[in-house]
Amino acid sequence: MFNPVGLDMFLPAVPNIAKGLDVSSNQIMKSMSALFIGNALGRLILGPLADRYGRKPIILLTLIVFTGSAFASGLALSIEFFIFCRFIQGLAIAGGHVLSLSVARDLFEKEHLGKLIANATAIMGLAGIVFPILGGQIIQFLPWQSIFWIMSTFGITVFSFVLYSFKETIKRRNPRATNPQFLIKNWFKIIISPVFLGYALCTGFVSAGFFAYVTVSPTVLREIYGVSGLFYGLSFAILALFFVISNLIAGKIVIRIGQFQLIALGEIMVVFGAGIMLGLSMMGIDGPYSIIIPTAIYFFGIGWIVPQSNALALQPFENSSGTASALLGFISMTVSAIMGFSLSFGIHNDATFLSIAMSASGLSSFLIFFLLIKNRLE
Repeated sequence: MFNPVGLDMFLPAVPNIAKGLDVSSNQIMKSMSALFIGNALGRLILGPLADRYGRKPIILLTLIVFTGSAFASGLALSIEFFIFCRFIQGLAIAGGHVLSLSVARDLFEKEHLGKLIANATAIMGLAGIVFPILGGQIIQFLPWQSIFWIMSTFGITVFSFVLYSFKETIKRRNPRATNPQFLIKNWFKIIISPVFLGYALCTGFVSAGFFAYVTVSPTVLREIYGVSGLFYGLSFAILALFFVISNLIAGKIVIRIGQFQLIALGEIMVVFGAGIMLGLSMMGIDGPYSIIIPTAIYFFGIGWIVPQSNALALQPFENSSGTASALLGFISMTVSAIMGFSLSFGIHNDATFLSIAMSASGLSSFLIFFLLIKNRLE
């Protein structure tokens, strides 16, 4: 839930923040890369901590950091301080992903785990529908700083709920989980698993396409094509709706058709959606809908790939699911951060860079999955 609040609500305000801090939108895009880098590093830290101390204390810690960094972002007077605050917020946002996966792995196994992750991801997708619209509305009437103060209020509310209502799920804490020697050994044990690494890279590359859209679309849609903040928020909400529907369908059919087959269908959709965008761009057909419609297909495919890939990657690691979740997220966010940082140096006069980035991401995920198929058949 941290990610829709910390990222999706922020997106419609990118041009407003750039104007307020007297910088270019590309500089604000670098703040998103800082968020992704913080997110990646936070996962490596928080996963082992959750395995040692339990899920609840670490969730509460991340909520405190999230709330404080959001409030500080709203006070920023320079781009440097704003980027720093977003990096810290990324560390906290990492907790939402790592700890939710760890809790799910504590409670469920196999296809039931995939079903739970799909349903939980759908709930996050619903938040992804609400918060971009909310962000678009806020900047129509209030200064951009209000977005971050609302994030802080959200953090305080969730902290109170977790403190009084959430029950610990870990069955057995691992006192050695944060020991450096044990940690490095455990990381190595997990990452040399071909299945883990394969599914982690599938998730990483397809997520990089998502974050390419998140990084570039505010500039292209709002500044180049001139759409309003509200239109941008509504369009992102529609994309999130496709993601939600995809996950809800996955939760219904995964046990019947199998996780592997579901991922295969998702990969086809991702490549198809990105390919349409690239084709339209190469033919000179541009405009908001030439980006939004193909991206909707891409987002639908993500909903069938990521939850099932995550579940299959984590399945062998019952006693170290926090650390495995951390590595899984680290790989995904590192690929996304590299993509976002690279795109922040581009000149975005149309959808060309975005379509190339999403096509490369989707095709890379597809090829890695093809290698997993080949390995499974042999």
